[in-house]
Amino acid sequence: MLAGMTALSVALMALAGRFVPHDLPDTPGYLRIVGFPDMLAEPRTPLYGWLVAALDLGGSSHFAVPAFQIATYVAAVWFLVTRLRRYGISSAAALSVGAALLFANALLFDANWVHPELLSITCALLGVAGTVEIAAGKPARSAWLLVCAGTACAYVLRPSFLLLVVALPALYAALRAIRRDALRVSTAAAIFALGAVPFLGIATLRAATVGDFNVVSFGGYAMSGLATLILSDDTVARLPEDLRPYAAQVLAARRAGEDSGRMIGIPRNSSGERSYYSAALTYFDVLARTHDDMIYDIITPTRGANESWVDFNRRLTRFCFAVVRASPERYAAWIAGASTRVVGRSFAANIPAALAILAIAVIWPWHLFVRGRVGVTAPSRLDIPVMAVLAPLWLIGSGVLTMLMSAPSTRYVETASLLVAPLLIYWAALLVAPGFAQPKPQ
Repeated sequence: MLAGMTALSVALMALAGRFVPHDLPDTPGYLRIVGFPDMLAEPRTPLYGWLVAALDLGGSSHFAVPAFQIATYVAAVWFLVTRLRRYGISSAAALSVGAALLFANALLFDANWVHPELLSITCALLGVAGTVEIAAGKPARSAWLLVCAGTACAYVLRPSFLLLVVALPALYAALRAIRRDALRVSTAAAIFALGAVPFLGIATLRAATVGDFNVVSFGGYAMSGLATLILSDDTVARLPEDLRPYAAQVLAARRAGEDSGRMIGIPRNSSGERSYYSAALTYFDVLARTHDDMIYDIITPTRGANESWVDFNRRLTRFCFAVVRASPERYAAWIAGASTRVVGRSFAANIPAALAILAIAVIWPWHLFVRGRVGVTAPSRLDIPVMAVLAPLWLIGSGVLTMLMSAPSTRYVETASLLVAPLLIYWAALLVAPGFAQPKPQ
């Protein structure tokens, strides 16, 4: 069944042209390769650029990139499914996880992007699979390697995966509790250390070389769109004195863009006023749509002619945190609005989840009135708790930072909601075939 789903997924992607590479506006930034130590001062980490250069064999067509990304993602899905079966969940549950991943938006729509999004997901899934194997007991040495390399490569490719460092130990603890196995604190600590050590190594090297303790100098720049949208006259007045002129300049540029109609910005409410709270809590998609305009049209031009990227990002980081401290209530409204966008789109715009919900809505009444059954019986007591744990911990590891520091764009939501669908698919599958055969895990 897993092979059949894989074949169908690959066929759909082939028909949709997903094996033809597609460059995004920020692709050149990821492919820029410079030598050491200059590469440590670039806006992007060089890992994805190195990989694409190796796949291109000296060319620039990127023809092998989609196939590589699809193949490695599918391999990671298969490996995760086998590790979940080894842990002890039923074949119905394991196949539900496989179906959700093989028909995920992030694969079907984004697989041919010359961009590290899908590859970072692949690495994170390998880290999850390694953690599941460790939780099952008597893991192979490769499981520890996967936790370390998978986690590190995920956040090096896309730093918003950094919270995997805490999500994977939490997953281990949850899986041990679900099976009522003894929790080994030393094992959880080892998983945390394996994920954190590569970050500490890279960050220490960058701190010693360019003066910035982080994976990459990008957080302040990414957060500047949020800060620009939060700004108000009251916020500017509460900022440190040396930041007020810059904040006033940014606020004036935003308002000019809004008044001219060049930017959507903050819409007017029924009283004709631009209400930030109304937009953040009710119409957050408007803020998400104009978020990048704030960064590229307002913030980017403020970089000094002789200002290094590291210094520019450091200055923006201080500015952004000062704005948040000056207006915590406006930042809280941003988080609330971003959360509703992520949760809503995780179900409504998530193809496998939406189809599963539709199937449940159609099949459950028939199940009730024809079969006379209210619910379904789970083949294994482990199934529901495991899938219920995977979804929020994956969201923490892959999506929380995008809500805290940026606007959760469509691709961020697709990544964060990757494991929302399995439980819904599982429910629909048991409604269709309650007698699902359950071979024992090998």
